[in-house]
Amino acid sequence: GGVPAYPSLEDRGDDVALTVHASRDEALRRHPQGVRRLLRMALADKLKQARKQLPIQPKTALLYAAIESAAPRNLPGNDSDRLRADLVEGAFDALAAEGLESIRDHDAFDLRRDAIAKGLFPEAMARLQQAQTILGLVADVRAGLDSKLMGWASGNLDDMRAQLAALAPPGFLRDVPAAALADYPRYLRALVLRSERALRDPGKDQARMLELKPFADALAGAAANDRLDDPEWQALRWDLEELRVSLFAQELGAKAGVSPKRLAQRLARLQGV
Repeated sequence: GGVPAYPSLEDRGDDVALTVHASRDEALRRHPQGVRRLLRMALADKLKQARKQLPIQPKTALLYAAIESAAPRNLPGNDSDRLRADLVEGAFDALAAEGLESIRDHDAFDLRRDAIAKGLFPEAMARLQQAQTILGLVADVRAGLDSKLMGWASGNLDDMRAQLAALAPPGFLRDVPAAALADYPRYLRALVLRSERALRDPGKDQARMLELKPFADALAGAAANDRLDDPEWQALRWDLEELRVSLFAQELGAKAGVSPKRLAQRLARLQGV
């Protein structure tokens, strides 16, 4: 006849505490965060070793530094150090992304810790290879956006620059989920094609841009209100990228089932319309 209580591990930044909650949902929300922090603490030496061993080429570091210069983070180390840190953190997050809510005893924790320790450096290396492709394409997009469109057509250029800034802000190789990052080469190649075609026919580009504007504006509003981490808003974000591929570079292939009508329906649900 007692009061129900639900235990969880709670991430407190520098340490982890065992806490008890009256709400089961609250305990389930907090527990994976606590387990992730405990895993990071247990794997501190492995994380450090992986950062040290990653073979970053100077060109790759410079390409990442060009992104970092847009909004520098107050982080220690040089350009290579920041890239190494983001790649290793991204690898850790990918390996610790799922299943943490079920880790409730030492054996389960040790099993997951050992699995991450084994997979950390291979995952970081795979992400480095991916990063080399992505960063090269970011540089290609920037080169294309250096073209000057005069008058009203400059809005097309501003829209493409805003898209690139949203795709590749400082730290994106750490923060973007692995599944979305795998699609980046296609998104960036589509942006290169769009920039080339906009120069030839800015009016056609603008018509398509205006079709997408309500979704881009809604996502900007969600970001301003700290709602963009919500899974539903994230789904809208990546579906918008797929729609851009479909409209501006159809030959690259967009995922099935993405259309302006479906995005409008999803946005209406998110906004409670």
